[in-house]
Formats: sequence, C-alpha cells, structure tokens
Amino acid sequence: MQIEDLKTFKKVCDLKSFTKAAIELNYVQSNVTAKIKRLEKYYDTQLLYRDKKEVTPTAKGHVLLSYINEILSLTTKAEADIGKVKDITLQIGSIETIAATRLPEILEAFRKEDKNTKLNVTTGSSKQLVEHIKNRNLDGAFLSGVVNEKEIIQVPLYEEKMVVISQKGSTDLLQNSLPQSIIVFEKGCFYRSYFEQWLKYNCISVQSIMTLNTLDGILGCVKAGIGIAMLPFSVIKNRADIDVDFYEMNEIFEDVPISFVYRRDNIGTPAFLQLLSILQDE
Repeated sequence: MQIEDLKTFKKVCDLKSFTKAAIELNYVQSNVTAKIKRLEKYYDTQLLYRDKKEVTPTAKGHVLLSYINEILSLTTKAEADIGKVKDITLQIGSIETIAATRLPEILEAFRKEDKNTKLNVTTGSSKQLVEHIKNRNLDGAFLSGVVNEKEIIQVPLYEEKMVVISQKGSTDLLQNSLPQSIIVFEKGCFYRSYFEQWLKYNCISVQSIMTLNTLDGILGCVKAGIGIAMLPFSVIKNRADIDVDFYEMNEIFEDVPISFVYRRDNIGTPAFLQLLSILQDE
C-alpha cells in the first residue's frame, strides 16, 4: 500500500468515477483500477460499489475514506512544517583541549561562511563523544586518537605534540623514582590512557589520581604542585599565565592524531557540508 493508492481512492470517491479520477490524476484508467484493486487485496474486502452510473464507497470504504482524509491532512501539514524549518542547529562535540585551542578558529571560519546556522558545542572524552555520535546526539566531533568503528568516518586534521607538565621548579621526574600524583580527565579520555602508558614506560608509579573535567582545573592544580599531567603542547605554549615545567615525550611515543568524526550515514545538511569543506581546506 502506497500513499498514491490512498490519494487515488479518495479521488475516485470524490468524483464517483474511475474515468474522471484518471483524467484528473493524469493516469490511464487501468492504472487507477489497479491501485483500487491493490487496496482491496490489502484489506481483503470490497471497498467500492461499481454501478453503471457511478462509483460509491461501501461501508468499509467509508471507514477507509475517513482515515485517508486524516492521513492526507497530516501529510500536508508535515510538508508545510518541514518547509518552515529554517533554523538548523549544528550539534558539534569536542574534547576539552581542542575546544580551548583549535576549535574557536574553525568555528570562526564557519561563521564567516554561514551566519544563520545555530552552533551547539558539547565537550567530553573521546569515548563519550563517539557514543553521542553513534546515538545521533551529535552531528560530528573533534577528538584524539583512532576510532575503530565501522559506522564512523574519521577525517584526519593534524597531530598534537604531547608533553608532561609539572609545577615550576619541581624535581626532575625522570631523574628520580618517586611515586607521583597524577591529574587526568575522566576515563574514556585518550590522553589519560596515553599518559598511563608513558608513566609505565618511564617506571614512574602512581601515588594518587585526581580526576578533573576542565582544562583550566588541571592546569591550575599542576601549577599549584598538586600533581603532574599530560596535555598537548599547544595548550601551554601560548599561555603566559601557565608557568610550568614540561617534559617532551620519548621517541617511542608518537604525536597524537586529531580528527573530526561523524556517522557514515549522516545526511549532510548544507551547514554540515560547509563545515566539512572548511576542515578539508585546513
């Protein structure tokens, strides 16, 4: 059963004629007859009385006709309401560090091209953002690391140089074997797992773990000597207010890939495609 079958049935009932309905719908009469027969087969009942002078609905045909009127009214309203939707909101996710460094310039470039689309940015760990995308709560997200999900497309953007930071003037981490208090984002953060690998590689044991959800919170605690952390070098290189010591990664630890990810079946709105275009030109 198709919506065109229902429209045809209504037209036949309104005009009381297969011939007149065919002319108005610009169908051949056999096409109209086939659509009505398809409906009668679907409902397994006779829906029309086919008298010589006119065609009229049976009792069950009248019931169907009342529902068809409701259905067609709703489809007309849906078409009108969909056509009215002009304010599109682009739902973008980002890990905290990207939101604080590269995201503003990307959104600035987008806004120059599109001044009407509303932007909503959600921050979270890479794992959380991927789940939001899979659940269609986000159109796409900026995150670190590699995503191995069949339904996710990953657009490589750049690589981040990572550093381990500690309070200014503190003892050299690599010259002693003292346990350290570490400050990290919550579980699911790629940087956190990378930091844990670095600590293990350098035989540095963990005394305690402090979990914070904000970049400024982590920087402030490191500056105060509460613990050490791992962050992208881009976060601290232009921050005059953050005076800390930092340690470059061992050669075995490569720079971290940063990418934009989205669902493979994402229906690309003009705004979303515009964002992709900007990222590909980066």
